[in-house]
Amino acid sequence: MTRDALEFTENSQYSLEMYFARSSLISLYSTKVKIKRADIQLASNFQKKMVYYDLIKYFPRYIKENEADYLLIDFIDERMEVLERNGSYVTRSNEFVHSNVNEQIQYEESELTKEEINELWKKTALQLIEDLKSRFNPEQIILHKALWRYSYIDKDGEEQTFKEHYWIKRNNDKIDGYYKFFQENFPGIHVIDLNDQYHADESNKWGLSPFHYEEKYYKAFIEQLNKICQ
Repeated sequence: MTRDALEFTENSQYSLEMYFARSSLISLYSTKVKIKRADIQLASNFQKKMVYYDLIKYFPRYIKENEADYLLIDFIDERMEVLERNGSYVTRSNEFVHSNVNEQIQYEESELTKEEINELWKKTALQLIEDLKSRFNPEQIILHKALWRYSYIDKDGEEQTFKEHYWIKRNNDKIDGYYKFFQENFPGIHVIDLNDQYHADESNKWGLSPFHYEEKYYKAFIEQLNKICQ
């Protein structure tokens, strides 16, 4: 989600070296799946790549082998469930569901409770923090505390309220807890928090969703990013 904000930068002031999406930390720090990228049937090469990276758990290896000036992180994809097989996990993204992958690897819905999932996430987050500390200084890490919005701007420019209030709150409570845990266990990192100021947008190029924001949000994010990186 954070990647969308970079489209509002001027004169290509930032170079995006790598982008990971559609993955839960629980999956990324799990046992990798033996599969070939060519075996994933999706029309979009980007979607195929994201599913493949989730399955082979590429992110932890990538951050250990590559360098960057800054690493931007958000946990908006933690809205997705994880599937399980023999203690290994994969992310149940829309792309994963619409591919043929699970016909091959046969992962099933996890039987872990909400509390067990939360504890497992914290365990993997601590692993991530240790990996990041081995490669980055804290001030190179930027945590974007992106959350779901309760309201949106419709195509007529009017403010409207999402009907799924309970679902939005449920996801925000979980994700916000993850942000707090990460921030508490990684002192010195930068944090961008624009919540309670902006709305989602029906005219967003990705369509209407509580986490597809209005342009003003992304521009405000870039202003904060510029202050950090200048």
